[in-house]
Amino acid sequence: MQVHPGPLELVGRNMLWLVGDRVFRMALGMVVLAVLARHLGPAQFGVLQYAIGLAAVFAAVASFGIEGIVIRELVKQPDKTHHILGAAFGLRVLGAAIAMALVYLCGLLTHADAAIAPLALLVAVGFFPQSMDVIDLWFQRNIQSKYTVIAKTAAAVVGAAVKIWLVMSAAPLIWFGAALSFDALLISFALMVQYHLRGQSIWAWSPNLQMARLIVKDCWPLILSGLLVALYVRVEQIMVMNMLGAQSAGIYYAAVRVSEVWMFLPTLILSSIYPLLVERRSRNRDSYLERLQSVFDLLTGLGFFVAIAVSSLAPFVIPLLFGEKYGDAVVVLMILAWSAPMIFSGTVRAQYFLLENLTIYHTWSALIGIAINVGLAWWLMPRYGISGAALGALIGYFFSAFVTSWVFERLRECALFQTRAFLLPFRMRSAYSKLKIHVHR
Repeated sequence: MQVHPGPLELVGRNMLWLVGDRVFRMALGMVVLAVLARHLGPAQFGVLQYAIGLAAVFAAVASFGIEGIVIRELVKQPDKTHHILGAAFGLRVLGAAIAMALVYLCGLLTHADAAIAPLALLVAVGFFPQSMDVIDLWFQRNIQSKYTVIAKTAAAVVGAAVKIWLVMSAAPLIWFGAALSFDALLISFALMVQYHLRGQSIWAWSPNLQMARLIVKDCWPLILSGLLVALYVRVEQIMVMNMLGAQSAGIYYAAVRVSEVWMFLPTLILSSIYPLLVERRSRNRDSYLERLQSVFDLLTGLGFFVAIAVSSLAPFVIPLLFGEKYGDAVVVLMILAWSAPMIFSGTVRAQYFLLENLTIYHTWSALIGIAINVGLAWWLMPRYGISGAALGALIGYFFSAFVTSWVFERLRECALFQTRAFLLPFRMRSAYSKLKIHVHR
């Protein structure tokens, strides 16, 4: 008699595949990043990363902010899977076209360097093949992420080989922008192959206007908030380029890229847990709230661990990866490392907003974060250079991801979850006992 794994075992297996994938791609990505940074030098590396950052600002428009909503609808309406995926794909293609136009326009307006706009546009071309990432949402809903892991890992290896070949060929900067879009094309093709191998077909997708309207009705606040969140994450990087120049920007971006290496963890963990939270909430709210506190505890505690580890290793990591030219990035990395607990907690809060239909607060939180980040960066950068930009970003994260939960009355319940999680070292025994209870359930 075949024994089918339970929900927790499925989540555990799913997370192992996801962690293995991201650790491998993280290591591969850091090797490629180090090679690029050393080859291009701080100034050209700064230009490339600035173009990538402009595209990243509008990624929320390209994705249409539909990820959580699509998974929610796939859980609630499994009989309408093809309508949901078809509508999601159509919306993402539309979003990609809008995002490309915005990236090019922003590239023209934000910097005098004539190379910025076409380079940013070339990076943004990758938004179109990324529309096929809706396949990943189907795998997430069915807790079968190992198939997307296989697809993305294979694509990452080929993409890394292409970039190394470009370095060895001394290719011009524009080709490195094209390589990033080629990465997106490889991933979309690999996802389609895995999807079809599971007996599914993208040709069965049936775009449905009513379903598209349902998704848009729920996702428009997420598009706006995603755009604002991306802006507040990147705004000081844009300011560094325009106020301190390409050389300083390249050094700053080196630290930022290392600090971002670990930021995949909350999204990765929550991609496996979120469908279970949706189901738990529909059955028993008290049990759902207990589980939610455990998730806040887990992610915030992990954020503190990352902060301590990265800030301790910064003096060794930066010279090892990028060389002595990037030495000033050490202090920046030590500051940015402490954004991890806030960002990890804020990522769980984003899931709470989605589950409780409070997504409008993404927008207000991001606006507050942008205002604080810009104000502090403008004041601190002339005095402390790139270290001032990092400090402004850190304080902006703290206000946007946590303090705003106390500012808005509707978010006080979430604020309590977050505060308890930040006090985790003082309540470790209680949190551990509750986690054991959940595991045995």
